[in-house]
Amino acid sequence: PYVEQWTDHRFSNEVDVPLLGPIPMLVFVLAPFCFLVVFGWLVTKSWILNNILAISLIVFFLTSIRLSSLMVASALLILAFFYDIFWVFLSSAFFGKNVMVTVATGLDVPIKILVPLVLSSGAAGEMQFTLIGLGDIVLPGLLLCFALRFDAAKGADQTRSYFACCMAGYCVGLTICEIVVGSFHLAQPAMIYLVPGTLVPFAVLASMRGELQEAWDGLKSDTHAPIPDV
Repeated sequence: PYVEQWTDHRFSNEVDVPLLGPIPMLVFVLAPFCFLVVFGWLVTKSWILNNILAISLIVFFLTSIRLSSLMVASALLILAFFYDIFWVFLSSAFFGKNVMVTVATGLDVPIKILVPLVLSSGAAGEMQFTLIGLGDIVLPGLLLCFALRFDAAKGADQTRSYFACCMAGYCVGLTICEIVVGSFHLAQPAMIYLVPGTLVPFAVLASMRGELQEAWDGLKSDTHAPIPDV
């Protein structure tokens, strides 16, 4: 949706392709670039191309999936909270190794954002990275998207909005997680910081404004609403 907005919907016309049906012209415009990025990543395994693909997946999920209410967001994030705890802290007792760490570090696919450590390097001078999984961005991001739409429905000031509150909590939670990982060199389930950092501020702010029940029930006319601009 963002590329369509940037191009002023100039490529929104559809072309009827045999066996595939109607396909927007924008697909054909972007396809060569997409193929080049994927091919480049397959050949070079570049962390920059990895991040381009990962961010593309994040944007796709956040623009395609909408949470209908705070109740749904709470159920999703609380389940993710305990899911992360199990696979990071308890999986070694059942499977003999930390499954989450093994998958995150051993599976070389763009399901994580790689951030280079500028002040650290490997034994052979290789670049070292810290990483954050896509789930740690997408799942809290779904709540932030709901907060953005809830703000739009309430006409909230962006500086005192649910979105700003949750975004600040997300940044604080992620910072604490990175400090713990960097200081103690221990694998940490990011969700134990990100879920309280986003869900609690939203609930507290909604309670203070007397809008908790409304947020819990959700926005009734939100299904096809346009995505608000940040």
